[in-house]
Amino acid sequence: MTTPIYKSTIGVMIRQAEALVGIMEAGRAHLGDDADAFIHERLVEDMLPFSFQIRAVCHQSMGGIRSMRSGEAGPPPDMKIASYAELETLLADTIAELKSIEPAELDSLLGNDLIFALGDFKLPFKGLGFLTSFMMPNFFFHMTTAYNLLRQKGVPIGKREYLGAMDMNMG
Repeated sequence: MTTPIYKSTIGVMIRQAEALVGIMEAGRAHLGDDADAFIHERLVEDMLPFSFQIRAVCHQSMGGIRSMRSGEAGPPPDMKIASYAELETLLADTIAELKSIEPAELDSLLGNDLIFALGDFKLPFKGLGFLTSFMMPNFFFHMTTAYNLLRQKGVPIGKREYLGAMDMNMG
């Protein structure tokens, strides 16, 4: 049996990232030839575009695990994303990598020291605190923002698609 922290963090991120795959598929179908232009869409001018939201979902999940391993964290790296398909590939690769994490490895990272740095601004964490108070909320923020950008364009998705597969009758 997997550990509760694994199920409630990595397991949740995998499930929600898989839901985002479906949401993005619906977006691609709805947007058609405009999908590549859509990656630059923003909810408001001072928010980052759809392409960043997907990159951040990936960075706040698998990138966060890499940070827990190295002890160093920061914002998502710049990437030259030119198409909707590239974002779909990035998300699929992230899911595959998340699925490779073993519960015992996650457990071994929870006590590690980690520094999140943004220029001169630095936040010290232990692995567990980073995972639960930084990675998870950021993961959901960016997933929700990506969902909202697609909804704003009329993509026919709703709460059922956002929730994805649910863990029924779990012990």
